[in-house]
Amino acid sequence: MLPIQSFEVTKFKVAGIIAGLRENQALVIDPNGKGYVVRAGMAIGNANGRISRITSSSVEVVERYRDGGGRTKSRTIVLTLPKKR
Repeated sequence: MLPIQSFEVTKFKVAGIIAGLRENQALVIDPNGKGYVVRAGMAIGNANGRISRITSSSVEVVERYRDGGGRTKSRTIVLTLPKKR
């Protein structure tokens, strides 16, 4: 397991987004203050999260899980870039 997979997705903060290259990238910071440059398709979080999309203002993560009946479900978590003051 990678260090980026040892925290809940909601604990990460988006510090910056690089848009306009071939694919958007984002800098996310874990609760310990360590930064990671991420792209769509990369694994993140401790619940099988995968980055589905990076926009100019947010990082979208899809987590897949099984419900009580054994059906596979997914939930999308959006981490937003804080507004500049």
